[in-house]
Amino acid sequence: MQRIQSSGPEQIHTQNTVSKWMTQEPITIHPNQTIDEAIALFSYHNFYGIPVISENHFLEGMLTKTTIMNALFENKPTKDAVSTIMETTFDAVFPMDPLEKALSMHEGCLPVINDYQQLVGIVTRTDILKARAVQIDTAKHSLTTMSVLQQILDNSYEGIVVVDTRGIITEINDAYCKLLGKKKEFVLQKPVQEVIENTRLHIICQNGEEERNQIQIINGQSLIVHRYPLYENHLLVGATGVLIYRNIDEMYAVTNRLTEEFHDPKTGASSRTSYYLDKIIGHSSISNQLKKRISKIAPLPSNVLITGESGTGKELCAQTIHQLSPAAAGNFVAINCSAIPESLLESELFGYVSGAFTGALKTGKKGKFEQAENGTIFLDEIGDMPLAMQAKLLRVLQEKTIEPVGADYSKKINVRVIAATNQNLREQITRKKFREDLFYRLNVLPIELPSLRENPEDLPILLDHFLTEAARYLHKKVPILDEDARKCLYHYNYPGNIRELANLCESLVGLCENNQVTFTDLPTTIRETWQTYTKHSDSPITNSKNEAEKKLIRQTLAEVNGNKTNCAKKLGISRASLYNKMKRHNLL
Repeated sequence: MQRIQSSGPEQIHTQNTVSKWMTQEPITIHPNQTIDEAIALFSYHNFYGIPVISENHFLEGMLTKTTIMNALFENKPTKDAVSTIMETTFDAVFPMDPLEKALSMHEGCLPVINDYQQLVGIVTRTDILKARAVQIDTAKHSLTTMSVLQQILDNSYEGIVVVDTRGIITEINDAYCKLLGKKKEFVLQKPVQEVIENTRLHIICQNGEEERNQIQIINGQSLIVHRYPLYENHLLVGATGVLIYRNIDEMYAVTNRLTEEFHDPKTGASSRTSYYLDKIIGHSSISNQLKKRISKIAPLPSNVLITGESGTGKELCAQTIHQLSPAAAGNFVAINCSAIPESLLESELFGYVSGAFTGALKTGKKGKFEQAENGTIFLDEIGDMPLAMQAKLLRVLQEKTIEPVGADYSKKINVRVIAATNQNLREQITRKKFREDLFYRLNVLPIELPSLRENPEDLPILLDHFLTEAARYLHKKVPILDEDARKCLYHYNYPGNIRELANLCESLVGLCENNQVTFTDLPTTIRETWQTYTKHSDSPITNSKNEAEKKLIRQTLAEVNGNKTNCAKKLGISRASLYNKMKRHNLL
């Protein structure tokens, strides 16, 4: 397939990109459909051309009216598949290419594809005419001013996104895209709720009220954002979101430069260490041992393997190690080894050079290892990595070099590797699913994260922490749990671990009425588990968990010399929650 190469975002000095005008979700046809079916589509819709795509949306070819006419002229059986007549040599454009690149189209239709050769739209002569009409209509606006504004967006360090009154993203800069881990062409013209998790910009478009200094969580990072309504001639025309700090860690680094780093005179631990370790909520002996192990492992350059059930916080653990390591000034780059097709995994990890394969960018592309240079790469779900890829990863770990796809050279790298899995890798080795030599290369510094059922002592503090976080995010009060609801939640085993607990708390806060959560408000599965337990067990497990909570509060109060504000802070709950608990346990 011949393609028009993308000029790359840095060469685009206009807002008139293909993505602005292309027809999204065009009608397509599959290679095994018949010529008869194609004729029917052309007759009914009067198309210029129809893209032929695979089940995974990869562009296989193009059908045009000329193709069909030639097939009929040659008496081609119309029951044959369209794959027998489709054009396999054709031009294509990228969403962020300037619209001018589409002027070379033949047959009045040009496919628009992403970096993986998947179809994302088509651009037609009609689309170009519409763009030209709008351009003429808006010629009164200063092109110089528009260019300057675009440069401000693209060069701004703060992440900036703009939506219209429908909540559709009309502008987003490179800084925000980098944070999201998404390319601009996949973001523009999409509903903001589908692109940015936990966003409220669509709500700002409805109520016209600005929100300053709000905390927003994206990809596990806590961010500080401003949200403003946008007006033109006193009419609400949209909203913008600005990331003042791209994450709270960054804000901490800024304040740390303005003041001397504080050290605890008793322990000698820096406030930086305490800050990051305190993100791991819990004060049980298991949690304390985990934090101690992390603080020992972080300064070392050796590879780390984190194991634990799904939802136990493996990425948070990896981020903490990174932030406490000498590599903290570098990037933390995460990749999910199970989420990327095997055919693309090598280029994602090691990058590729120009012309490495059909659809490769003219400039080539850096892989995750290069992006993490002088930082940390986090290989999540390493147990799902194909065996062939495991062999290449082993070589990278041994030689500290990578070879981009299509390159005839190697590159030296300086990257800290942290891998994680919820699988039993020793079992996978026995089943010939995982390389033993790679396991030992990764398992230099092992960390095993406990499941929530193995660490019930921290359940009370985690429950209150996530209820407080959910209330802050949803702009609601922290709800009060009645005794039956609390007992039920303390007893439940949480197969999804901390992630399940966090999601449950958000649901409870969002749906509760009168700031109360009762037993009947809990999900059916959790209530049924509790009811089954109470019928068949004489062991009052909740009593032991209540005792654990009481013991934890007593111990923490002793550590802070009875200061309730400091106690609440150390437990990660509000002062009001602490008083409620102390009252319930007769500690006041």
